[in-house]
This record gives sequence, structure tokens and C-alpha cells, in this order.
Amino acid sequence: MLRSWVIYILALLGAITFFLFYKMWLSWFILIIVISIVPIALVVSFAASLFFQLEADAFRKVIKGDSTQISFTSYGLEMFPFALYSVKAPLKEMMTGAVSYIKLFSQSETTDSVIIDTKHCGTYRLTTAKVRVYDLFGLIFIPKTVDVSGEIVVMPIPSIPAEISNMDGFKAKGLKKSSNPNSEIYDIRTYMPGDPIKQIHWKISAKKDTLMIKESQEATWGRSRVYLPMTRDREVMDRMLGEVMFTSKYFLDHEVEHKIRVLPPMKKEVAFDVASKDDLEKAIVSILRLPIPEDVDDEK
Repeated sequence: MLRSWVIYILALLGAITFFLFYKMWLSWFILIIVISIVPIALVVSFAASLFFQLEADAFRKVIKGDSTQISFTSYGLEMFPFALYSVKAPLKEMMTGAVSYIKLFSQSETTDSVIIDTKHCGTYRLTTAKVRVYDLFGLIFIPKTVDVSGEIVVMPIPSIPAEISNMDGFKAKGLKKSSNPNSEIYDIRTYMPGDPIKQIHWKISAKKDTLMIKESQEATWGRSRVYLPMTRDREVMDRMLGEVMFTSKYFLDHEVEHKIRVLPPMKKEVAFDVASKDDLEKAIVSILRLPIPEDVDDEK
């Protein structure tokens, strides 16, 4: 650090001046001590860097606007209790690709916390940190890279859309082939070799003068879709994520399975099947990791 070097140089000049004007054993002893500080600092910082380890507590999900933080804990320096270290770690927001930097300066064997801004939804990912391990004077540092992988997921706040859908219009009843041979619902088709004889509808076969078979059917419901266009306007994106979350929960409360379809401009859409609240949470977390294309049209 510049300040430490300025103090050291001043101390060295003072020791040399004292030696020149007072050529006794005391001045010589002080000069030797001041000169030896640099090699001692080099040895201490190098040795400390070999044992230094850093962990980050960065795995959590929070709601947009809630206070949260990442804690960094250093250890492995019991033999160098006065060693210093600095951390510079990139924190990447996965949706926009924006990168901010976490910076801190601390002493060994401590835990330090950094507050994280959660004003926008998204996934904030931490991977590696560039660390400088110093001696106790802060003169010499040894750089190293430490794995501090983790991520903070900022979930949207459910918000009511301008219009609430009438659920009667979202239950489109249909039929599909059933494996139940005793189903009361069935379709009639022409007999094919290999079809079970007991499924032949003899009355209709007699009328049509050809073998007809009963094919079992069962009721099924059409799947509703919730669309989420992507935008780099974070306020708009946060609002739409909240509306999607509210609408999806509303569908689930009315027992309507559905899809959430994400529409990146000029890109292939991504769809998520939602049949339970766990599916919804997994879908939202996955969406919060999707990159928003840079060429997105941000017109509202």
C-alpha cells in the first residue's frame, strides 16, 4: 500500500540520517532493523499466502428489496495473526450481464460482510476472488485467486395484473387415448390386425359391414400459457415477473396446469411446465438466470 511505503521510506531516511550524525552502535542497530523490515515482510507475506483460505456464504434466495449480504471468512493463518489481506470479487448479474465488484480489506482469521443491492430481480453470481495477502506492515503482497462460488437469487414480488382472467375460459376439455379398457368414453375406428377381439363393436360393425373397434378415451384438459416477453428495462422486467408469478399462483389455486413461455426477441422461446408450486419456483429461478439479449427492443 502506498501509505505504508511512504511511512517506511520516511523511517528509512530517518534511520540513515541518525546513523550519519550519531555513528554509535544504537544508530547502526536501528538502521539494520529498518532495512530488514522489507525482506521480513516478503517472507511473512509469501508464507501467509501459502496457508490463506477464504470462504464466502453466498447461497440464498431473497425477495426483491429485502436486505441481504455476503459474508467472507478467512482462515488458515493462525501462525500469522496480524497478516492482512484484500479481496476483489466480481459479482455478475446473469440476466443483463452487468458486473459489479465486491472490495474489502481485513485482517486474518476474521469474518466480514458486504451488503448486496436487491432492488432488482435476478441471479447474482460470485465465482472467484482476486486476493492479496500482505505482511503485518502492509508493504509486500502476494496475489492469488480463490474460488468463492455462490449465487444470490432475488425473487420477484407477486403483483396483480391489470386484469384477472376468468378461469372458466382456461379449462379446455378434450379427449386422449386411454389405457383403461373399461372406460365409458370411447371412439370408434376401423379394426386393425392385432386389436383385441373383445373391443369389437358388433352392432356398428354389422351396420357398416366391416369390423369396427371401440378405442378407449379419457378426458384431458388443455394447457394454458403465460407469456413473459423479455426487456432490459429492469423496472418493467421486475413488474412483469411479479405479474407472471401472481398469475401462475392464481392458476395453480384453481387447479390449472400451465406453461410459462419466455420470449427473448429473435431467439427461440423457452417454456416451463408448471403443475405445482415447486414447479413454479424452479421456473422463476431458471428465468432469473436467463440472459436478456442486448438487441432487445425496450419499447413498453
